Amino acid sequence: MDFKAMVKENKFTLVVSLPENNLELARAALEGGAQAIKVHANVWHRASGHTFGTYEENRRFLKELIKLCGEVPVGLVPGGEDAFITNEERLEAEEMGLRFFSSYLQHLPCYMMESRKLTKMAAIDCTYNQNTLDGVRLSGIDILECSVQPGELYGTPLNYGDILRYTDISAKAGKPTLIPTQKKIRPEEVRHLYEAGCKAVMIGAVVMGKDPTADQVKAVTRQFKHAVDQL
Repeated sequence: MDFKAMVKENKFTLVVSLPENNLELARAALEGGAQAIKVHANVWHRASGHTFGTYEENRRFLKELIKLCGEVPVGLVPGGEDAFITNEERLEAEEMGLRFFSSYLQHLPCYMMESRKLTKMAAIDCTYNQNTLDGVRLSGIDILECSVQPGELYGTPLNYGDILRYTDISAKAGKPTLIPTQKKIRPEEVRHLYEAGCKAVMIGAVVMGKDPTADQVKAVTRQFKHAVDQL
């Protein structure tokens, strides 16, 4: 299924960001009810503390993951500050069946926005301002990832000030907003994200653990999916 259409049409969507590129964890997330799965390449991931290898090193894994997921969209963080997939690798990933990418705006090469096949999910960080949101609204970005928590607040409890911030972004960005679990969001707090106008939550290492077992991934995913289903 097209990821952009899924997020737009669903009342709310659950995305799982795997703490490591592992097919067993992916299978557990699917069994738990994940509606989309995101993985990484070329980056050090702050929340999990893991370093993810190059696209070339992850090529076989991506092929197997896409096959495993079937109609469930697979997305990729294609790089970060120090490295990024090339345009040729982007085209290969499209043909492989990748459905979306996710990248911080300040790391995003312009050629990624030329894709006609991938849903374009771009992330803002804590340095965003109202001018950023004005630009996002007028841009070709499909989904806005609100990664607005500074690193020192990762893993801390969600508060209503956070909800008001997400409400403001969702109202002004003109794009569907996705909230990653930088804060330790609880399943029962998903309804506050929904009421704030957000369209998706993406759970990852902060709520599943840095090195979770497959059973832990499945259990946490199932808890969040139940919360989504109750909306």
